[in-house]
Amino acid sequence: MKIITLLLSISILSLNSCSGQRNDNEELKLKDFKFESIFGSIDSEPDNMYCLLGTGFFRTPRSDNSDSLINTWIKNHPQATVIPVSSFGPVETKNPDSKMTYCWVIDQKDTLNNYLIRNGCFPGGTMMRAKESKNIVRKKEYEAFIEQIKSAELYARKMELGVWTKEEEK
Repeated sequence: MKIITLLLSISILSLNSCSGQRNDNEELKLKDFKFESIFGSIDSEPDNMYCLLGTGFFRTPRSDNSDSLINTWIKNHPQATVIPVSSFGPVETKNPDSKMTYCWVIDQKDTLNNYLIRNGCFPGGTMMRAKESKNIVRKKEYEAFIEQIKSAELYARKMELGVWTKEEEK
């Protein structure tokens, strides 16, 4: 129950401190996004990209089933919201205002990000926000989230899931 309360608090606090092309109080709904693997986009922000991973997303190890788990989670959580965590940019030379935004995808019961780590899709370190990014989520909420990610990675390692599967079994 504490996790649900924390996640709801994160989403409310984060939405009040977001910046960008949209109204600061406008909630970002998952159903408005198009995700391809870890990257998402929304029609109202055509030059911006959202990413489920904070750091190392181009070179990180990933499990073979990560994309299918992302798609299944999104399908099973149509009421989820997208919470911007941090951003950097520009990421597109044609538009100096473009940005890449690390995001959490949250519903009332779980986050997609935590689910991916718990299933061994990626190492937990990928959920760290980049040091040079503009932070949107407050430090306290971010630190609580990282503690959840640490626990999720410990579980995936213990259960030898995804990227934590023993080498000889791959």
